[in-house]
Amino acid sequence: MEITCQKVQYRKNPIGLDITKPHFEWNIQLNAAVDGKKWFQTAYQILVSDNEKSLENDDGNIWDSGKQKGSEMTQIIYAGAPLLSCTRYYWKVRVWDQNEKISAYSSISYFETAFLSGREWSGKWIGEQKDFVSHIFRKPFHLKEGIKEARVYICGLGHYELLVNGKKAGDSVLSPGWTDYQKSCLYNTYDVTKQVQKGWNCIGLFLGDGMFHVRKKRYVYFERTYGNMKFLLQLQVTYEDGSKTIIVSDKEFHMAQSPITYSGIYGGEDYDARLEQEGFARPEFTEDDSWQQAAVVEAPKGKLCAERTNPLKVMESLEPVRVWETSDGVYMYDMGKNFSGWVSLKLRTNGNIAGSCITLVPAEILASDGSPDQRVTGEGYCWKYICNEKESQYYRPKFTYYGLRYVQVSGAVPAAFAADGSQPDQPVIEEITGEFIYPDIEITGSFECSNILFNKIHQIINQAVRSNMKSILTDCPHREKLGWLEQTHLIGPSMMCGYDIRSLYEKIEQDMEEAQYEDGLIPDICPEYVTGFEKWHYGYLDSPEWGSACIINPWYLYKRYADRSILDRFYRVMQDYLSHLTRMTHHHVLHHGLGDWLDIGPNTPHSQNTPVPVVATAIYYYDVTIMEAVSTLLGKEKEAEYYRLLGREVKKEYNLQFYDKATCRYATGSQTAQAMSLAVGLAEPEDEAGILDYLIQDIEKRNYATTAGDIGHPFVMTALTSYGRSDIIEKMTNVTDAPGYGYQVRCGATTLTEEWDGPDPQRPHGSQNHLMLGSVEEWFYCGLAGLPGVRSRDVLKELVISPYFSPEINNVRSSIGHPYGKVYSSWTRDQGKIWVEVEVPPNTKGVFKPKPTSDGYVFYGKETFIIEETD
Repeated sequence: MEITCQKVQYRKNPIGLDITKPHFEWNIQLNAAVDGKKWFQTAYQILVSDNEKSLENDDGNIWDSGKQKGSEMTQIIYAGAPLLSCTRYYWKVRVWDQNEKISAYSSISYFETAFLSGREWSGKWIGEQKDFVSHIFRKPFHLKEGIKEARVYICGLGHYELLVNGKKAGDSVLSPGWTDYQKSCLYNTYDVTKQVQKGWNCIGLFLGDGMFHVRKKRYVYFERTYGNMKFLLQLQVTYEDGSKTIIVSDKEFHMAQSPITYSGIYGGEDYDARLEQEGFARPEFTEDDSWQQAAVVEAPKGKLCAERTNPLKVMESLEPVRVWETSDGVYMYDMGKNFSGWVSLKLRTNGNIAGSCITLVPAEILASDGSPDQRVTGEGYCWKYICNEKESQYYRPKFTYYGLRYVQVSGAVPAAFAADGSQPDQPVIEEITGEFIYPDIEITGSFECSNILFNKIHQIINQAVRSNMKSILTDCPHREKLGWLEQTHLIGPSMMCGYDIRSLYEKIEQDMEEAQYEDGLIPDICPEYVTGFEKWHYGYLDSPEWGSACIINPWYLYKRYADRSILDRFYRVMQDYLSHLTRMTHHHVLHHGLGDWLDIGPNTPHSQNTPVPVVATAIYYYDVTIMEAVSTLLGKEKEAEYYRLLGREVKKEYNLQFYDKATCRYATGSQTAQAMSLAVGLAEPEDEAGILDYLIQDIEKRNYATTAGDIGHPFVMTALTSYGRSDIIEKMTNVTDAPGYGYQVRCGATTLTEEWDGPDPQRPHGSQNHLMLGSVEEWFYCGLAGLPGVRSRDVLKELVISPYFSPEINNVRSSIGHPYGKVYSSWTRDQGKIWVEVEVPPNTKGVFKPKPTSDGYVFYGKETFIIEETD
C-alpha cells in the first residue's frame, strides 16, 4: 500500500495559507496482489516539521499526532504547535490497516503560511486618484548574495498583473477574486525565488478596475465603485544565513501612463501600444520625465484574506474554424464554440503604421446582417488595440473578459486575405486564438455513452459550467457576470460529480455570510453588487429558492466530500437565514419569491405553471429538514428537536393547503409541484405512488416535454431517479422538437442557454451561455451510470452503484471523484448480457445493485458482474 494524493486545504503543496488549523487528506493506492482488494484504514500518524531534513528522520518537531485511531482520510485537522506566518511546513503520514499492517511513511509534502495576522503587512496602499486613469508602476531594489527564497504577497484591486525583473509572476489571470470589498479583499502569494537575483531587481505592475470600480464609459450592467484602483505589496526575501529583506509598496514606487487607456469588466479594454515602455519592470530600465512618484491612497475597508480558490488561468486555446469578409475591410472569425475569455492576436506590420487601430467586437451570435449581435450580452463591448512601430506585435486583454463565439475584426487583415502575401498598409493578423478562462481546478469526473445526443448534452453543459466558473459562479460571462445564488445549489450536485469545487463553494458561502443582513436575509445575488432590483419585484432581493443556497450548499458539500468543517463554520449563517424565512411565513407557508423561474409558457420569465407559495414552501421545508440533520450531526440536540417539530408543522400545513388527495395533485399539478413535493419529502408515504403517477402522466401527455423551469427541473430529475423512473428521464432527454436539452443541441447550441428554447435559429433569445439548467448531468452520472452522489445514504464508507440499464443504450462509461479516490462504473450490452465493471477506492465498500430494489452485491476495489437479460 502506498499513500498518494496528499493535500492540505484541498490542494497539493499549497502556499499562502492564512489559517491556523489547516486540514489534511490523503488516498491509498493498493497492490492488489499483495494487499488484496478489501482494505480499511484503522489508524494514522501525521508528522509536521519546519525542517525537511528533520522530517526525513521522522522528527515531527511541530506536530507528531501519534497513532490516532480512525478510518477518516480527509478533514484531519492540524493540532500541533501554533503555526507561524510566512513559514513552510513539511508533513508526511503513515497508516494502519484492519490487520494492523503499517504502511511506509508517505513522501514528504508541504504547505506554507502567509500572514496569520493583518498586523504583519508593512506597506502602504498605492494607487489611482481619478476615474479612467491608469498607470504602470515600478520599484527597483537591491538584494545581497545568498538568496534562499523569495515570496511576494499582493492585493491589487480590482485586478493586477505583477512583473518581477520583467517576467510575469505566476500564470494566473484576473487576480484576485471578486468579493464585497467592504468586507474582504483577497491577496495572493507568489514564489519568485527563481526570478530574483543578487544585486539590482525590479517589481512592476499593471492595474485594472475589475469589479472593484465600475464606471460608465461603455456598457456597464450596474455602475458602482469601492474606490479607484490600488495595490498593497510585500516582498520577503530570506537568505541562507537566516536574515531577511522586506520590500513593500510605498512612495518609492514610481508610475507612468499605462498603455491600457480603458479597462472595464463590462465594457472591454483599449490598449495603446505606442505608450508601452518596454522593459519598465527590469532593473536596468531608465526612467524618463514621464515617470513620477506614486501616490499613497486610502486603504479599502475590507479585511485582507488569502485567496483560497483555485486561480483563474487560460486553460484552453481555440483556433478559428472559419474566417470570412463581412464587408469591405471587416472580417469575422468563428471560434467554433461559445466560451468565456478573450482572444489574443499575433500581428505583422510594415513597421510604418504606428497609430493604426484594430477593433475586435466579440459576440455569441450574429445578427441577420451578419454583424455581431450584443443586444442581450452588452452592446458596445470591444477590445481596441493601437499599433506601435514594431514589425511583430502581440496583444491580449488583461483585465476584462466576455462570452463569445464570434469575433469581428476591423483595422487589420487576416493573413489569408493579404494579397499574394505582400505587406499591406495595415496590420496583418498572423494568428488569432480564443483563450478559454476558468479555474485551474481538478476535473474529477467523466461521462460518455452510446447515445450521441446525450454526449452532446453533456458537452454543452460542461462548456457552460466552465464558462461560468470564475471566483464566483456567474450567471453569464457577459451581460451580468453576477452570482445569482439559486444556480449554485441547482447545478451543485452535477458539478460535484465532475469537479473538485470545495474551495469555490467555500468562497461562495463566505460571500453569502458577508452579504447577510442583520435580520438573516441572504440577498439573491452575492456578492451583492446590484441593489434596487426589488422595486420591480421583491423576489429579486429575497427569494427563498435563491437564499436557501446558504443552507443547501454546505449540506451537499458534506454529502459529497464529507466536509463537516463548512457546516461548523457557517452554521450560524444557515440558522439565521432559516429564522428569517420562518418569520416570513403565514401558517407555516411562504408566499414570496420568484418561484419556478423561466418555466415553459407564454409569460416568461416569471413562474406561471406553479404557484409561488408551493415552490417557496417546498424549499423552506427542505431547508428545515437539512437543518435538523446538520444540527444532529453537530451534536446540537435542542436545535435538532426544534427543527424536527417545525418540519412536522410545515409538512402538515403544506399538504392541508396544496394537496388534493382525491386526484393526487399538488396545487396546479404541474411537473414542478408534483416533483418538488416528492423530492423534498413533503408527500406522505401512502400518497407517493399516486403523486408520482400524476407526474408521469403529465409528462407523457406532453410527449415527454418539460414544463419545469430553473427551480423545478432539478427536482423533476431527482424525483424520477429516486423512484426508479429513469426511463422517463431518458425519454425527456431524447426530445428534440420541444424546448429542452435535445432541442438546444438540434439548434446548434455549443453551450447551455439561459432559456430552454434559447438557441432557436429563427429567434435566438436570452444568454447563450448559462449553466443553471444543467441538472440532467447529475442523472448521467448517478442515474444512467448509477454512481453515488449527494442523494446517497453514506457519506464515505458504503458506495452504492446502481445503473439504469436502458434498452436503448449499448454502453455507458463514467467516473467521479471521491475523497478517497476514483469511483467508476461501466456497462456494455452484448449478446443478451450486460457486462458491468465497477470500482471503488480503498477504505470503502462497494454495493452493486442491478435494480434499485435489490439487496445488491458487496465488493471491494475492482469487480466485474455479468447480468443475463430477460424478456
